Amino acid sequence: MTVSIDQLFNGMRAIIDEYLESLYDSSSMQRSVVSHSDFVIPDIDFLMHMDFVGVAHFSKRSISDASQAIRDTEPVAICLELCPYRYEYLKRVQENPFTKAFSSEKSELVTAVDLLNGVEVDAWLVDMNQEEIAARVLALASLEEARAWKRIQNYLVKREKVGLMLWEEGLKDEAMKVFNGDVGLMRRNFPTLWKVLILERNIFMACGLIYLILHYLESGLKEFKIIFLVGAVHVEGIKQLLKQPKKAFQALENLGICFRKPYAIKSN
Repeated sequence: MTVSIDQLFNGMRAIIDEYLESLYDSSSMQRSVVSHSDFVIPDIDFLMHMDFVGVAHFSKRSISDASQAIRDTEPVAICLELCPYRYEYLKRVQENPFTKAFSSEKSELVTAVDLLNGVEVDAWLVDMNQEEIAARVLALASLEEARAWKRIQNYLVKREKVGLMLWEEGLKDEAMKVFNGDVGLMRRNFPTLWKVLILERNIFMACGLIYLILHYLESGLKEFKIIFLVGAVHVEGIKQLLKQPKKAFQALENLGICFRKPYAIKSN
């Protein structure tokens, strides 16, 4: 029996709504939620404390870029474009012998953390929770958007392979033309998906970085760097938000998104 897009949307919405209701009732989730009014955002250059490593996910070159950046920068912390669920999932995939046997793909985001064993560097997850991302898309999207997106899925898969091939060959400018073109297609065909996956997540991640920079400044550090490993299509948008930190938190509030503190997976 085939499942229609309508049935899929209705079924997934019910599951995710139920999940989020239990999630927001949990004491651990409540403890991680903070308001930007709980801390003062000073007028400083937040970009001064950031180095970005734009990655193409599951790319060997991205793994190399991440390793090199960590060695060259000697950061106080690295941040990953992951939520706890996705981080644990990717870890299981990479550690599972059965999965390894059938896939040569490794996440540069998880591999980077493996490189920090024995090194005094903190590691943080700064992305929005996967379930919240899905819930926001399903709550706001129309079936017309979903159908339009489905029509171009095969084309996008082929383009992604081309972009990744260019990235691996070191032709990053050419690869970015492909990746940015895909984002443009998303914005035109499935604007809700673009809004949540790109715009809203950029704002959420920028606020997480601002919070962490303030955390290290308050600890007494003055000159330090945080490395952020993030999909290359997000880099410029997040940089622009870091130039307007107060507006970034205000935008998050206007969108009705709770700001949650970054999740530590390695702390010294």
